[in-house]
Amino acid sequence: MSNRRVLVVGTTADYIDIINQRFPQRAVFITDFNERAKATEPRPSSEDELLCNLSQPEQVVDALRRHLSQWRMETSGITCFDCESMATAAFIAHAFGLPYPSTEDIAKCRDKYVCKQVWRQAVLPCPDVELVHNASDAISFLHKINGPAVLKPLTGSGSELILLCSTEDECVAAFNTLQSRLASHLDLRMYAPYVCGGKKVDPRRVFVIEEFVQGDEYSCDFTVDGDHVEIIRITRKIIDTKQAFGTTLAYLLPSSLPEGLEEDSFCNQLSTAAKSLGLVRAICMLDFVIRDNQAFMIELAPRPGGDCIPPLLLNSCRMDILGCTLDFAEGHPFVSDTSLQWRPLVGVRLFAKCSGEIERIDSSALLEDHRVVECHLKRGRGHRVALPPEDYDSRLLGHAIFEPKGSESIENECIEIASKLKIEIKRQLCTTVSPY
Repeated sequence: MSNRRVLVVGTTADYIDIINQRFPQRAVFITDFNERAKATEPRPSSEDELLCNLSQPEQVVDALRRHLSQWRMETSGITCFDCESMATAAFIAHAFGLPYPSTEDIAKCRDKYVCKQVWRQAVLPCPDVELVHNASDAISFLHKINGPAVLKPLTGSGSELILLCSTEDECVAAFNTLQSRLASHLDLRMYAPYVCGGKKVDPRRVFVIEEFVQGDEYSCDFTVDGDHVEIIRITRKIIDTKQAFGTTLAYLLPSSLPEGLEEDSFCNQLSTAAKSLGLVRAICMLDFVIRDNQAFMIELAPRPGGDCIPPLLLNSCRMDILGCTLDFAEGHPFVSDTSLQWRPLVGVRLFAKCSGEIERIDSSALLEDHRVVECHLKRGRGHRVALPPEDYDSRLLGHAIFEPKGSESIENECIEIASKLKIEIKRQLCTTVSPY
């Protein structure tokens, strides 16, 4: 009897639990010790999960060979759902001869300077960009573009330490914040040194600054498979201007391409963007901003979009992107179902607005709202919240998916629905959004 498994590298415990329940004995999860130690979800069987230090890929490969031999398994593919584990996935893929982007291609995707340099050489729309070794570099760039700029880590994901600078003083403050926060950052894999273009880069010491592109923000998932590109989904973002810069309040699905963008030309842009980074076959996620009828590309990762995007897709059109990713990893083509019926939905992210330890969290009023189709909380009593710039992740409590009444006041609906989640932090009643 065949026991072929997809290697799922570095995934968070909530994803592992979902995949393990929906697709039993389909995957072997290669999980970091630290992720499993903090998880509240049940652990898979010893057969289904291998615990490792994912910052030591050579040791992971040795442990994986023993694991596969012990349980008489064969590999059928490899995939990864989080940015900080993609380099390890690439190393494992090479060792086992599995199709996956190379470590060099992963480095080009994750390096926000190199990525945009490659795109600009390919004459693709993206922000102007420079490396920053000190505050003077940031100030010089601000003068060069004569407009606001964004200082950010070379690697990273989400809105963590993404800082808007409009003045020299703001450049200095942003640089000092990045320097101090990254020097002591506990996520050793997200900001680990790497080699790109033959040079060793330390993202805790050198940063990137790029032109701030103002406009409506979107993200999309797409596949590139040789010369064929297929868009899986397009999602419009609602940005929370009251929280740390770049924080997404909600996602709207489905969304169409904005007026002025044609699907054929956009697919050609996606194909060129992916191939210029060395990606020949991958499921990719792209963040982009619409300016002057062009899709200015901000970030591309060879993985499907995370956060509440997978449950949004599942509720909107019954597409299970996690299962599709396992299929794709095994070499099956991604075939879009043209008969899919898309239900307009919004995924609103639920935030704590103050620091401290959660004493009580109550979603009953939120769940009683007839618009809400799903609510998922990933935090509970005893969770400690710290706000940016100290911490960007602990404030996110979960998400709610709802069917909006219309298209005119979706942001207000998001705020209203999010406010129905009540939490008590140090005996003080808190809502889940910043005060408006």
